[in-house]
Amino acid sequence: MAKSKSGANVIKLAGQFIAWAVLIIITMLTAYIMISNMQNKPAVLFGRSIVKTVSGSMEPSIHSGDYIMIEKTDSSELKAGDIICFYSHDSAIYGMLNTHRIVRILDDGSFVTKGDANSAEDPSTVTSDTIVGKYTGKVRFLRWLNSFASAKKLILAAVVIVMSATAVYEVITIAKVSAECRANRKNNDDAVREAIEKEKQKLYEQGYEPENTDDKKE
Repeated sequence: MAKSKSGANVIKLAGQFIAWAVLIIITMLTAYIMISNMQNKPAVLFGRSIVKTVSGSMEPSIHSGDYIMIEKTDSSELKAGDIICFYSHDSAIYGMLNTHRIVRILDDGSFVTKGDANSAEDPSTVTSDTIVGKYTGKVRFLRWLNSFASAKKLILAAVVIVMSATAVYEVITIAKVSAECRANRKNNDDAVREAIEKEKQKLYEQGYEPENTDDKKE
């Protein structure tokens, strides 16, 4: 019974630890993604980049505020119709990340791009060395999270979570050590009682009878 209860406690503690760890990882990754995009840098995770769109030039395909997944792709594999993320050479947004659709490829290998919502093509062509990758989909969870949390709030939340997790871990550790101490004391007491009973039984089997102190006094 005691072993079953102890096993259940271990499973419960392990579950709590995993839940805290997952929450911390998600919070820190989200903060990293948001901060990277604030610095005009794609957040790279597991070989893919996550970029936040800041305009509606690609609507209705991609909306302003969407977080999109970008996969690194060889420029020779790109074709008209693909949506790519690149560092723009346009004077108005020079050096900024931009995500537009390829409308055609020139003989020199550069790409002519255009936003789906724009009436005109982009004034500057895109060269392969400025391409981050090809658009593969949206990360809807991040848009939902960003709707009520800023990067600063997420950093603060991450710090609070880490501190809380540390405190919880310390409390659990202290409780565990205390429980082990109580269990050890109980085991020692049980062992002493068992030894006394064995000794009594041994003396009884040998025919030993304790002297009656009252009779001796008489």
